[in-house]
Parts: sequence; C-alpha cells; structure tokens
Amino acid sequence: MSKADELTQYIAILADLFEVAQQSSGEAVNLNKQECRVIGVVGQFQPLMMRELAERAKLSITNTTGIVDRLVRRKCLCRDRSDEDRRIVRICLMPEGEKIYAMEIENYRKVSRAILNGLEEPEQQEMVRMMRKVAVHLNHQKADLLRNF
Repeated sequence: MSKADELTQYIAILADLFEVAQQSSGEAVNLNKQECRVIGVVGQFQPLMMRELAERAKLSITNTTGIVDRLVRRKCLCRDRSDEDRRIVRICLMPEGEKIYAMEIENYRKVSRAILNGLEEPEQQEMVRMMRKVAVHLNHQKADLLRNF
C-alpha cells in the first residue's frame, strides 16, 4: 500500500468523525445535513452573498435559496440588504444560528481533543505543527488542486 493510499484511509476515518460531529449538532436542533453545512459556512465566512454561499457549501443556487429560506424562517439566518444597492443581499447568522454554529465548533473540538489524547505531549505538538504546515501548503496550492478534480 502506498503512503498516499494509507493517508487517504486515515483521512477518511477523520472526515467521518467530523461529519458525525456536525450531524449531531444538527440533530440536536432538528436540522438536516445541508442546513448544518450552510450554517457552518455562514458561521465561518459571514457575511456571504447567496452565490458565494452556494459555492462554498457545494450546493446549487436553487437548493441554497430553499435552505436559506427555511433557516430564515427558523431565525437561524438573516438576509441583510445593502443600503447602497438593494440588489445585494448578504447572509448572516442570527443569535439562534450562532448557538448552532458554536455547538458545531465545540463538537469539532471534541473530535480534535480525542485525536490529540491518543498522543503523547511531544507528538501532539508535532502533529499540530505538521497540520499547520500542511494547511498553509494546501492553501497556497488550492487553485491548482481544485482544477485537478
């Protein structure tokens, strides 16, 4: 088995754990997977225009609009119209959405703590150092990487 194949297996396990963490925060407040994803994206990058939100959440504009409509009705999100150009609408979290986003982040922290708890202190420091290095590298390579998918 190649190093890339082995790493792929481990990353899949971790991705599954983080997905479960996201779903559990959604289930606690009766949200589906896509609604959780939208709240997570808005929480991370707000304010966002609908097109940006759809792109970041990897959803169609039509699907995103329906999800945002539901989350606005539940008072999780709000649409903020620009005073300069009323055609520009930005999506932001409302207090209820902020609570859900905070719950999601805390669930992610729990997974991260569980990962780190399996390591000795020097290994924890080394893992965080290596993840930082990988994240910086991938951020610089993001455009090229996405073109190859």
